[in-house]
Amino acid sequence: MNLGRQPAYWLFIALMAGGVLIVGIEQLAYVNTYPGAWLLSIVLLAVTAIPAGLIIYRFDMFEPEPASLIAVAVMWGGVVALSFSAVANSSMLSFLQHILPAETVDSWGAAIVAPINEELYKGAGLVVIFLMARSEIDSLMDGLIYGAMIGLGFQVVENVQYFMYATAEAGAGQLGPVINTFFVRVVLAGLYSHTLFTGLMGFGIAYLITQRSHPLRRRVAVAALFAILAWAAHFVWNSPWLDSLMASSAGEFTLALVIKGMPFLLFLLLLAVVAQRREGQAFARLIAMEVGSDVLTEAEFHNLQSGRRRRAALRRIKKEKGPVARSWLKRLQREQMNLALFHGKVDSADHPALEAQRETIRMLKARLATIP
Repeated sequence: MNLGRQPAYWLFIALMAGGVLIVGIEQLAYVNTYPGAWLLSIVLLAVTAIPAGLIIYRFDMFEPEPASLIAVAVMWGGVVALSFSAVANSSMLSFLQHILPAETVDSWGAAIVAPINEELYKGAGLVVIFLMARSEIDSLMDGLIYGAMIGLGFQVVENVQYFMYATAEAGAGQLGPVINTFFVRVVLAGLYSHTLFTGLMGFGIAYLITQRSHPLRRRVAVAALFAILAWAAHFVWNSPWLDSLMASSAGEFTLALVIKGMPFLLFLLLLAVVAQRREGQAFARLIAMEVGSDVLTEAEFHNLQSGRRRRAALRRIKKEKGPVARSWLKRLQREQMNLALFHGKVDSADHPALEAQRETIRMLKARLATIP
């Protein structure tokens, strides 16, 4: 995959250059003004965002996304989308202040402005990734993952901003406000934020791109529906609804967060399960003719169909033969799954690419068999 050949890649680089300048200047200001709070913010977000990113990445059990495109998604969200959204949000709020009462703007401004601008610019990242590497978005799961990664990047950098705002408002003591805001925005509300919103958007865009057996009108309608859902989830989250609960006890505050975000989160998780099952069915269909051969036994096929069973096989061989055997088995599993991908790209069972992949698998099996 040569991204440098795609005009969309150079568009991304150009936008990143401008975005890095904006975000970089902002972060330097934070470091100079509140160094302790900024460092604590980075540490707290790192220990939560990295595991979250790994969990999202592992949703795709059969065809993990290229690390380069995952990096593009995270950087688009945290730098490009955030920079454009900041400018657009400020301009739109200024406009609303001229046409709506100040009380309305204070209460509803964030719910009106942020979903429109932020979902637009995050969604644009999905389009840019598709234009960079069209073959990499070939399932519903791919769109969900790229969307969630864009949202995660946006969420992390935006949280740094909120932590710094809280520190500035406190006026004294740099660490307390960061910890308090982290608890609210990450521990309590992290599941319902931008990762959720843009995950919904990504699913819809992937449907438009990948479900070519359906009429174009239907695919466009589904993509539009999921864009509206992403907007609605963001709108509800930013709205002043249930503010009375959120201003009460900690239990009522948590209940308000659950009411606002849980329906959308459960829906996204349902979509992830559906997408995962569809990928599993596609994998089984593509690899069916290899099952029972010397490159894929029935037992190996059974293990490959479940991430849990694959990991159990890796743990078992590590216990029996050591870490070297585990690394060889992990590579063997990956190449066996890649065999299914080759079946989806060629038109004959004896295609040279398939034969070469089978030989790779046989070589790995032979190497694994030599380990005592």
